[in-house]
Amino acid sequence: MNVLVTYPERCVGCRICEQWCSWKHEGLVNPTKARVRVSRVHSKYLNVPVTCMQCAKSPCIAACREGALSKDPVTGAVIVDEEKCIGCRRCVRACPYGAVAIDKDKRVVLICDLCGGEPQCVAHCREGAIDYVPLAVADRGQRAAYVEMVAAAMAGEANDGRGAAGEGGRR
Repeated sequence: MNVLVTYPERCVGCRICEQWCSWKHEGLVNPTKARVRVSRVHSKYLNVPVTCMQCAKSPCIAACREGALSKDPVTGAVIVDEEKCIGCRRCVRACPYGAVAIDKDKRVVLICDLCGGEPQCVAHCREGAIDYVPLAVADRGQRAAYVEMVAAAMAGEANDGRGAAGEGGRR
């Protein structure tokens, strides 16, 4: 099974991912209808693509009392049955990543369905800010980033002359 992985440091905020997503699902270019969203942190000059993480336990599915959400057995993506969805927003509140939105016209939820296994956001992102990779590979970047953070923190300890022991900590 593959999942989406985002690389905010690569995102330039062009929002082409939103445009292609809305085109694929709605037949029109309207970012408010996209299942992927680019959120801007203006103070840090950062753009962050926000996508459904296709959580293993899927809190959005668990929150849906109408049975409108399910998992695609092939892709593992969350699927919305628009006939059953009443737009109650329980799934929006349950999503820990803020990746679920409401279509204000149809009054149903918008959740990434991975475009049936061919995500258009990935296909059209020139910067490589979104990728579609096997689950086994998805965590490698996070692990590498954590190791870099620890290494930088340790280098800072060594450079300040005190280290953790100088602050009453153990080595």
